[in-house]
Amino acid sequence: MSPVTPIEAYLAELEAALQVRGRVRRRFVRECRDHLADAAAGRGGQAAVRAFGPPADVAAAFDAEVAARRGVDATAAAVLGVLATGGSTLALIHAAAPQAVAPAGWAITFFVAAQVAAVAAALALGQALVLRREPMSPPALRLLARRNALALVAAGLTMFAAGAALPGHGSAALLLAGPLLVCVALGAVLRARSPARRLDAAGPAAVRPPLSDLRRLVPIPVPDVGPGRLLLVTTCLAAAGAFLRDRGEHATIAGALLTAGIEAAAVVACFVVLGRPLGLWHHRAAERAPGRRAA
Repeated sequence: MSPVTPIEAYLAELEAALQVRGRVRRRFVRECRDHLADAAAGRGGQAAVRAFGPPADVAAAFDAEVAARRGVDATAAAVLGVLATGGSTLALIHAAAPQAVAPAGWAITFFVAAQVAAVAAALALGQALVLRREPMSPPALRLLARRNALALVAAGLTMFAAGAALPGHGSAALLLAGPLLVCVALGAVLRARSPARRLDAAGPAAVRPPLSDLRRLVPIPVPDVGPGRLLLVTTCLAAAGAFLRDRGEHATIAGALLTAGIEAAAVVACFVVLGRPLGLWHHRAAERAPGRRAA
């Protein structure tokens, strides 16, 4: 049996440390082998592997790069899927029977799911734009995948609620385009989530307030607003918008106030239920626990 060369030993350690699987992994190992072989031709195998860096560090850097690239690509697919599903939903509404009246429950589900899809997609898009400029921790990458997944699920629920509330007939191509893109985007999100989970499967959940990403993206000063104050401002704006929209559609003041109240309650409920999965807040107990911190 021939002795193991320094390059072969190095590559074995590198492969053991890599978390990425599949074709990307094989191509990276092949490129490393070629690079080390070229370097070894001039200064020897031991010197080549020493200059290349510790295998664990090289593997971690490559895993993080792949996870970030997949996260950005998945976000682009998710935003496109949400927009396409929105278009399909509008086509469905436009094709509804003229006399169809949406039940209150389905109407509320439709509006709440549509807003959740828009907010989750906007949060993911802002985070992905920041990711193109600076690295992120594995918990932050997992949060990005979770935001994308929630946006896609909410978009699908929006279309389902519209279809259940307003029966009618429409173009199959228009109605299926959005859901098909959502399925493709979900596959991309799961593919992006996998390397992030392998990098730090047991890490703490990330907390990423929306204004923190906005501060990194725009040249103007953005105030640092805590989750409670942000919820208060968002609830007031959403309620005022719902009131003005109903009044613009000639609703009575009482009816517009009722709509505003429902909108405010929906915003608060969504913040309580979905705020933690979306990285808007986290338990203070986790904040005080030793060894845990927000990403």
